[in-house]
Amino acid sequence: MESFVISVSLGTGCYRHIQISANATLYKLHQAILKAFEFEYDHEHAFFMDNHVWSPADAYFSSKAEVGDRLTKKYTLKKLKLAKGQKFKYVFDFGDEWEFQCKVLRELEEDAKTPLVIRSVGESPEQYPEWEEYEDEDEDDIPDSLTQEEIEKLYAQIPLSREEINRIHLYMDAAANLYGLIPMDELYALYNSQNPTVEELTFFMAVVTIDHASSNFEVIDRPGEYRVSEEHPLKICELAADYLFVDDFETNIRELRRAQKGKPLKILPKAEFLRLADGTYFPETSQRSAMIQYLRKLSSSLPASAEEYCDCIQSVIVIDAPLREVLNILKEDGLTSNKNWDLEEFAALYQDLNNHTHKHANRGNTPDELFAQSVRGLRLQERLAPPENQPSFFEEPPQKPKLTIVGTPSRNGPCPCGSGRKYKNCCGREKE
Repeated sequence: MESFVISVSLGTGCYRHIQISANATLYKLHQAILKAFEFEYDHEHAFFMDNHVWSPADAYFSSKAEVGDRLTKKYTLKKLKLAKGQKFKYVFDFGDEWEFQCKVLRELEEDAKTPLVIRSVGESPEQYPEWEEYEDEDEDDIPDSLTQEEIEKLYAQIPLSREEINRIHLYMDAAANLYGLIPMDELYALYNSQNPTVEELTFFMAVVTIDHASSNFEVIDRPGEYRVSEEHPLKICELAADYLFVDDFETNIRELRRAQKGKPLKILPKAEFLRLADGTYFPETSQRSAMIQYLRKLSSSLPASAEEYCDCIQSVIVIDAPLREVLNILKEDGLTSNKNWDLEEFAALYQDLNNHTHKHANRGNTPDELFAQSVRGLRLQERLAPPENQPSFFEEPPQKPKLTIVGTPSRNGPCPCGSGRKYKNCCGREKE
């Protein structure tokens, strides 16, 4: 075959049939789809060839977010061995998540030098239907901040004690530090699972009243697909850590949403979770202790204590920054010029610390925890598990039971205690 005819639909009654060369890349197909639906080329995209959105099994992305991601510019339709009847998904804009259903209709002998739209049904939806609404708003009508008297009036309207409102604030701070980004309805469910139940509208009132200026988070709208009734306002909101708003916040939030997709939420006991409201807190682990011990050897170059500098390193790990960025920070601080500096030793300690530090991209899980929950991790555990009734290599061997000696054993016979030695050279020695 030289070309394919692919049906691309966006909801009921809106589809395009596109003829495209078999030698075209997935990236070329992405461009053809956007052109056919009159969309702007301004966001990330992905193809899921197993027809399951966000499934990692056979996914191809416009850029690498994780090690091992396959790029759409490097794979042709011929290389993917498309076949008539095959279905797959195309996702554009990881924020709004425009999801297109694709299906291979025909395989043709003639080539198509440029992609052609050979059938078009239905009007394309507006890519940004809400832009005019936001542009018409008069920002001068929105006050920069509330007076203390106005804040007190707002608090008085909430049927919660100030202690309960402060506790909700702590949960939001801790969630920003542990997850980076979390839908508010999930945080609400977490809160109610660890505290007396609060009605959703009451919780929402507390959320919007809390002074965000003294917090490390923002509450933002979720993507456009979430449109629910006023009885469930939390379903249209999500909590985002404030560092995401540095530079291009829309891109930062889209990339974090994508990295978190399909991963389980890390749930900690209440006391441990609330400790994370302090952004400088990290649990004491053997990996953290090893890094601190190494940093103490570089203390003459450290701008802070070894513990505080380890906090800085883990803060960078949490947001999944690459090792090269950490090394640049260390170089700027002069650590790499220290006579006790050793790149291989630091890299090994850093990798170990990285694998045991919670990450926003993992929804609060450490890489090791996430691997343990994966199919590969579970299979590895099964493979390494000892046979039934056989102790694990990682467990302490059970102590042999002490035997009670009945009668007098033969002096040259085996000792009843099970040592394997003769009685006269073992327990019999005490009686001679």
